[in-house]
Amino acid sequence: MIELKIIFEIFGGTALLLYGIHLLGVNLQKMMGFRLEEILKKTNNNPWRGLTIGTGIASVIQSSGTVIVMLIGFLGAGLLGLKSAVPVMLGANIGSTITTQLASFQFGLYALPVLTVGVLIHIFSVRKIYKNLGEALVGFSFLFLGMSFIFSGTHGLSFDTGAVELIRSISSSAPSAVLIAALATFLLRSGSATSIFVVALGITGIIEIRPALFLILGVNLGASLKVIYISLKGNNSLNRLVIIHLLFNLFGLLIFSIFFKHFYNLIINTSGDIGRQIANAHTLYNIINALIFIPFIPLTVKLVNKYIAPRKIEKKRLSYLNRKLLYTPSVALNQSNRAVVNMAEITSEMLENTRLIFFENKLELAKEVEKMEDEIDEMTEKISEYIVQISWQNLSKKDSMKLYSLMHIVTDLEHLADHLLTVSELLVELKEEKIKFSEKAERELLAIFGKLKIMQNLVIKALEEDNLKLAHEIIKHENKVDEIVKKSHNNHLNRLEKKICKFEGSGYFAELLNNLERIGDHADNIAYAVVDRFKYK
Repeated sequence: MIELKIIFEIFGGTALLLYGIHLLGVNLQKMMGFRLEEILKKTNNNPWRGLTIGTGIASVIQSSGTVIVMLIGFLGAGLLGLKSAVPVMLGANIGSTITTQLASFQFGLYALPVLTVGVLIHIFSVRKIYKNLGEALVGFSFLFLGMSFIFSGTHGLSFDTGAVELIRSISSSAPSAVLIAALATFLLRSGSATSIFVVALGITGIIEIRPALFLILGVNLGASLKVIYISLKGNNSLNRLVIIHLLFNLFGLLIFSIFFKHFYNLIINTSGDIGRQIANAHTLYNIINALIFIPFIPLTVKLVNKYIAPRKIEKKRLSYLNRKLLYTPSVALNQSNRAVVNMAEITSEMLENTRLIFFENKLELAKEVEKMEDEIDEMTEKISEYIVQISWQNLSKKDSMKLYSLMHIVTDLEHLADHLLTVSELLVELKEEKIKFSEKAERELLAIFGKLKIMQNLVIKALEEDNLKLAHEIIKHENKVDEIVKKSHNNHLNRLEKKICKFEGSGYFAELLNNLERIGDHADNIAYAVVDRFKYK
């Protein structure tokens, strides 16, 4: 029977390790902020540069999965091509093995000094970036502490004959060792935690180097399963980059299984210490696999693009506002802009429905307009919350201007939708009361609806393309709407005097003109918010 102390040390150490990796990665991402986009853009379709950049980022963040999620966001936002993203992904796999290397040197002794420094920096710093640095060091110390507890617990486990025999029997078969390690990596959502445990098993003599190598192969396979799960969990399509990641590790597993004897001989010659041998196996597997895979990247990308059709975007609105992208503000802002475009598309549909209610007597569309307005309210809340979270990150001046622009646009779209709902309700009431306007009055309203439709289409395009020219076009059209509304008010008064229009419809006509003018005003505000984005460009 395994002692409770051993169980607590292994599981508690693993929990500390996982939280340490999380804390370290999150805060370093916050510190890097918008710079991540600039760094990734430097790949310039150069696979070797991409490999180096991916290795560097994952070495710092300590999570290949996080880097791949970021890459998926960059791909979705159009900031990076698939051919450029693949080498970065391969580098991320290499960089994430640094944790295993640290574990093999047993750096647990330094956990408390690092923790002390991290806490002091966090407490006494005023600037956000230094507070993030303090928290990152605290995460680093937790990582070391977790390692210490895992090694201590595994050392105690080595004296339990039954537990040792069970572990050896499971890991003695290559297929079972690969599957067990892959499953453990998937469940823990961390290849680092599993590989560190393998290092601990090797150092304490529970397993030999041969089964340890198969466990390491399983860790890399499990990393692909983890990335697939993350992709599907976020309601994203099974991204092509994720599929290439799986192909990469399946290819590596096949190659290293065929040439396992040569791999084994290489690893045992890297060090006389089994812990170092296991850590070196983890790193060298990913380096060698990447070097083999890089020449085939163009062909792989071509085949994946040809035979794997992209799945449709998620059914649920705004599920692409992924919190994992918050620490890459440029990507998160692009996703927010995408959400705002969705809002603009809904308001455009609302405008068309209100037109059909009046000019084609489709009163049933009033319920659709009401539903859309409720959806706009819900989207406003979610997008605003997401934008606020982006504002907590380290932003460039360009990103700050885009963020403030989006804040104003979301509010204007919500108000625009409110006015459309009011127009819809007025038109339904008008029809139910069987009040009719003169032909001239209807023509004036039709002209305003037409101008507003043009403005709405321009709003959608200006937001999609970040287009300054289109924003100025919206402003010109809004001036025209104001002129038509003013002229319509005067014409209506003249028609009342001449008794061409009936008095009972006068209030409705004036109210409709006021609300339609306000819709134009909000479209105009959106145009100016787009213009503001270019102040620091």
